[in-house]
Amino acid sequence: MAAKDPKQKPMMRQYAEAKAAYPDAILFFRLGDFYEMFFEDAVTASNLLGITLTSRNRERPSEEPMAGVPHHSAHTYIAKLLAAGHKVAICEQLADPSKVKGIVPRAVVRVVTPGLVTGDAELEARENHYLAAVEAGEGASDPVGLALLDLSTGELLAGEVSHRSLVLGEIVRAHPREILLGPHAGDLEPTLRAVVVGATIRTELALDKANREVLALALDEDAARDAEKLHSVAALGAAARVVAFAASCTPGRQLPIQRVGVLEALGAMRLDETAQGHLELVVGQDGSRRGTLLDTIDRTVTPPGARLLRQRILAPLLDVHAIRERHDVVELFVIHARARAELRAALERVGDLERVGVKIALGDGTPRDLGRLRDGLVAAAPALAATLSLPASERAIPMLEPPDLLPDLAALLGRALVDAPTSPEKEGGFIRDGFDRELDDARRLQREGTDLIVALETKLRAETGATGLRVRYTRVFGWYIEVTRSQLAKAPTSWRRKQTVAGGERFSTPELDQLSADIESAETRALGRESALFGELTAAARKQEGRVRALGRRLAEWDVAAALAEVAHQNDFTRPEIDEGDVLEIVEGRHPVVERLAARGRFVPNDTRLDLEAGRLWLVTGPNMAGKSTLMRQVALIVVLAQAGSFVPAARAKVGIVDRLFSRVGASDNLSRGESTFMVEMRETAAILAGATRRSLVILDEIGRGTSTYDGLAIAWAVAEHLHDAIGCRAMFATHYHELTELSKTARHLENVSVSAREHDGGVVFLHAIERGPASKSYGVAVARLAGLPESVLARAVALTASFESPRDTRPAARTTPQLGLFDAPGQGAPRDDERRAVETLRAVDVDRMTPLDALALVAKLKASVGTK
Repeated sequence: MAAKDPKQKPMMRQYAEAKAAYPDAILFFRLGDFYEMFFEDAVTASNLLGITLTSRNRERPSEEPMAGVPHHSAHTYIAKLLAAGHKVAICEQLADPSKVKGIVPRAVVRVVTPGLVTGDAELEARENHYLAAVEAGEGASDPVGLALLDLSTGELLAGEVSHRSLVLGEIVRAHPREILLGPHAGDLEPTLRAVVVGATIRTELALDKANREVLALALDEDAARDAEKLHSVAALGAAARVVAFAASCTPGRQLPIQRVGVLEALGAMRLDETAQGHLELVVGQDGSRRGTLLDTIDRTVTPPGARLLRQRILAPLLDVHAIRERHDVVELFVIHARARAELRAALERVGDLERVGVKIALGDGTPRDLGRLRDGLVAAAPALAATLSLPASERAIPMLEPPDLLPDLAALLGRALVDAPTSPEKEGGFIRDGFDRELDDARRLQREGTDLIVALETKLRAETGATGLRVRYTRVFGWYIEVTRSQLAKAPTSWRRKQTVAGGERFSTPELDQLSADIESAETRALGRESALFGELTAAARKQEGRVRALGRRLAEWDVAAALAEVAHQNDFTRPEIDEGDVLEIVEGRHPVVERLAARGRFVPNDTRLDLEAGRLWLVTGPNMAGKSTLMRQVALIVVLAQAGSFVPAARAKVGIVDRLFSRVGASDNLSRGESTFMVEMRETAAILAGATRRSLVILDEIGRGTSTYDGLAIAWAVAEHLHDAIGCRAMFATHYHELTELSKTARHLENVSVSAREHDGGVVFLHAIERGPASKSYGVAVARLAGLPESVLARAVALTASFESPRDTRPAARTTPQLGLFDAPGQGAPRDDERRAVETLRAVDVDRMTPLDALALVAKLKASVGTK
């Protein structure tokens, strides 16, 4: 932007001062019904938003480029700028321009960033919207602090991880929209950009004040005391950074943070970013939630309930008592179906109390938001009644304790607001008649004034005989008398002319002037009084924001419990047994996602038993498509569900607590980091071997595929041995290296199992059932036939397989071998190798499956392979 010129007009000096205070933000400068942008901001916005670039100085448009958007649709444009990673500073008019002489006072009231939004249009209702901060020490091995702030719910969480390598999993788990990196955490930026897609990342400078001082200044007393409990220097630093950033973006307002919580994920089952992705817990391979575990079990009916369920899936508990308490509540709602149905019906009307309460507390609330708050409080009463209908002897659980329903605030808003308040504050009409005497008087004058206008119009028509006379109103001219051109001669000369229009003339009279003044006064008084009442109601709601949030949290817990009970009832889930033991036993377990997608009754359940003191490592063999990956994933998902507090898809399940869950399933490369599939596989495997403990659950699929056969086998063998001997955890290892099954002879805690399949009519039938012992063969050619490979290729593959497996020849003959006839002449000895393979190919081919074209192609190929005499 051009340097500030003392000769600038006052309004542009206003703009320059606001821009100087927020130089890294695009400034939305309110001018009437538009937000205007100038200079570089206008050029940037024009390019990103597709809006017209104009100029305040039309003779020299390059000097003062300008672009604007309507204020009523500004949120749409702001969302696009946020998606591009920009900040947007909102500079508002602080007074009504019609009532101000001279320049209208303006100030930046808020800076919107990708991680700090509260508007409904920018938020995903069923997910938290986090701003994250990462604070690291100077040493590479120093602990790292992580803080998460969801401004839309007023939730601030902070904690510490022991090493940089663990931060990524927690960041992926939280899915923040914006990440602030402290001065010593900049080395994490490349990795975060590659993995946390769509997040805006900022490298921040050191804080001006000490961490505790920052928190004390920005938070209320209760929240500041909570922050004192963050004994970790790194966690305290991250909390201070995220709070300082948020405070700088909400000038003049108290942040709606009433408590600082310890990051729950850090005391939960560790699920690194790889496991979260491979298991598709909340995000699928296509980046959406379709086909994920969350998508399958989410039957919540409130946005806070949906957000809480997502949090629980990503942070399964480790505390047996807390898990069992969650199961107790789910079980109650499974047993008492009527109470469950009544609760869910009531909760559907509650809405999002958490976000509505915070929006009002921030001063961004509207009359509609007050109505949503009122409706939510009213709907909470039947929700409580539904839980109270449970037998008293069965609901002695802290989670079912009756919450504070805020009857005082609900009653106040019920008396004050109309049934469906939709009008903006400045337009009025949202306060009930009868709530306030002063407002009722002003409204009565408005209504009477309208009647008097009609009476005056009737009177003037009678006095003048001008039947086309009308008394009308516009914002520019106010009230006026309009007479058509054909009847102008009937207008008295005493009337004062106001305007000539195409169809006639407009006049005024002293009587109309007085009447219009009375009406405008009544309207102004009504709007002013209604605005004052809105302020009082907002202040009353703001004082109770903490109680509103507590109620919203309790209702979210009920919503999750009832939703999980609904899933358990509909899908025949059972309550798992949770303990500190060493056994993971699942009877007739099912994959919750695959079962839903399969035809009814077609999914084949399987039993699993992993025991630290017995068969703790399963080596799973079997053909592709038989269900090895499905089996391993279903075991992992059942553990996640059980420790998150859900019932599980099994006839019976016993889960000895799993502290960390690691998954290496599926093949992928990482082009952004320049890593091949094999390098990604080795990195992920290395992370598993470094992080797994004896109480972990590890699932590995096809380790070693990306390199030579012998290298791959050697790596797979060594990894399996390390899991068995060094770590000693519960694990499942799927492989096509049948040589690995020999490990069972020396590894006494390893058990060979296979996913069964049978050959039938030249093909393969997958039975999807687990059998003890290794698979007898891989059925690779049969699977290739199912995939549609040409029969000639399949026949050649069969012949080559026989050649590879022949004890006297482990390699196919080189193509440079001299080619003789298909059969030797009598007395010339046995057929040569190329002739023998041609005969084996002919024997292997299934003529009935070949097309005539395929048959001709095969004959030509065989003829070429053996030559002609």
